[in-house]
Amino acid sequence: MALKRILATTLILICFLITLSVENILAGSLVVRSVPAGAQVVLTGEVVLSGVTPVAFDQTLIGDYKLEIKKYGYETYDTRIVLDPSKITEVDATLSKKTRFKAGARSFLVPGWGQQYVSKKGKGLVFTSLTIGAVVAYLIADADFDDKRESYLTKRDEYDETSQSGTYEELVKLHAELTDRRAKAYDAESWRRVSIGAVIAVWGINMLDIVMFFPEERGVFSVKGIAVAPTASPEMTGLKLSMEF
Repeated sequence: MALKRILATTLILICFLITLSVENILAGSLVVRSVPAGAQVVLTGEVVLSGVTPVAFDQTLIGDYKLEIKKYGYETYDTRIVLDPSKITEVDATLSKKTRFKAGARSFLVPGWGQQYVSKKGKGLVFTSLTIGAVVAYLIADADFDDKRESYLTKRDEYDETSQSGTYEELVKLHAELTDRRAKAYDAESWRRVSIGAVIAVWGINMLDIVMFFPEERGVFSVKGIAVAPTASPEMTGLKLSMEF
């Protein structure tokens, strides 16, 4: 019985010393954890520090800092924190996973936005630029069509009025001008339709791209319910094996 008490007392003392030692080591530091782990941490302020979660910055830090936690396939977590060197500051962040639906909704509203959301900024910029160009082309074509149509209608009214009391020569001349303006109005309408088709085509290809080629998580290999994924921590890197039942 006495031996059990001695062992219990010794165990409690060891736990107390370990806790005290950890607190001393982390005093005046910033501890950052994330779900999932293995996210990149960037601390920006008086100094710039980086690491991989879970991470503890043991430097004596004081003042206002910007904290960013980033991981491929997840939305960036960012916040501002005020660090006090007299105490430990702990940050626990749960990262939201980027999904095909979120990306598709963005590209549905603004072509290229979904691509930028999934870190394909170059492709996103291309789709946005093409969309802007197509919309501008449509606005120009639409304005030109309105002008050409108005010109044709004006000449048609003039022809109708002249046909009541005008001479044959006047009617022949007006008919030729009317035919010319009508042809120009048709051409302008054709270009307007082409520009509308270009807007729809860019938007459609943009949607197909984000839905069909949504980037999956890098480095994950899965066969018949068995998945192997990389893991990272400040002390080591390795592979995580998981199985679905």
